[in-house]
Amino acid sequence: MSYQDILVFLDDGSTNATRVSTGLHFAKRHDAKLTGVALATMKPRRLRTDSSKVRRRVSQEMAEQLVAEFTTKAEQKDVRSKSIIIAGNADKSTDKMVQYSHNYDLLILRQPNPDQKDYSRLTELSETVLLKSGRPILFMPYIGTDKCPGNRVMITWDGTAAACRAVHNALPLMHNASEVVLVIVENKKTRKNVPEAAINGFVEHLNNHGINLTVRRVLKGSYDIATVILNEVAETATDLLIMGGYGKPSLQEKIFGGVTKSILSSMIVPVLMSH
Repeated sequence: MSYQDILVFLDDGSTNATRVSTGLHFAKRHDAKLTGVALATMKPRRLRTDSSKVRRRVSQEMAEQLVAEFTTKAEQKDVRSKSIIIAGNADKSTDKMVQYSHNYDLLILRQPNPDQKDYSRLTELSETVLLKSGRPILFMPYIGTDKCPGNRVMITWDGTAAACRAVHNALPLMHNASEVVLVIVENKKTRKNVPEAAINGFVEHLNNHGINLTVRRVLKGSYDIATVILNEVAETATDLLIMGGYGKPSLQEKIFGGVTKSILSSMIVPVLMSH
């Protein structure tokens, strides 16, 4: 089992190089094709002008430069690649991003940075793609990372369909891991929600895929679930967190709430998520 089509989001942020190098690493490992996608209407971070005409021109030029640099790096690594520039306003470009994402095995996006002006737009993009693409998304932290994710993997498991989907979507990433840990966050009221037999069955299933893992049951105590998960990530030197989209969608189909929102706003390592 491997990824054959990978999509990586390109922008002029400080972590763009990390996203591209991660995409190239995975593409090389799986002999996959890597597609770089840039938004033609994403305002450059350092642009200072009130002219909409100038913004459109510079944004288009930036997108063209991003895909050109991406193509050069792919050629240098001998990775099959293509590039896409998405035009249109925020809503239209997000819809197009969702449409394109249906054709890929894995999407690599960036964690929105609340200190940047593009935070709202990237948050909406991330939320919509996660909800509507049906594809696994690897979110790369805006603080950066000094290693390619997938050596020390942590799975947060609550027995839900979203968690199950995330794990199966991440199977190609776990085959080369040196350690995989299955973490179940519990309190006295929810301990029986994930019975021992169910956990053992799931562990056996992953063993059948050639993945050996250990199980950690962690009591929640007075902390919220996201804090417990992030503490476990830090204590175990995890470099990749795998989780489902926690919580139920509201009437507006917004899933970025509760644990999901907390993890994605405070993530310290790459997070692979499916919904």
